[in-house]
Amino acid sequence: MELPRVNPVGILEQAEEVSPSTQRFSRRLRTVAALLLVLFALITVITSTVSLGAYCLTTEPGDVRALPRSLR
Repeated sequence: MELPRVNPVGILEQAEEVSPSTQRFSRRLRTVAALLLVLFALITVITSTVSLGAYCLTTEPGDVRALPRSLR
């Protein structure tokens, strides 16, 4: 059996008796993977929004007593 090799250009050359296997994943596995990806993205957005909201609600804008009344 001859091992595959990479030519000087960087292209993988397979031996003639070896055919590359095409691996298909089941519909169920792809659905679970997509669901996990969507769930991860949703949790990331929700926690970022909650964190930013908590930060904005708890930070003090500064001492504005020294400003003239028209700028407040």
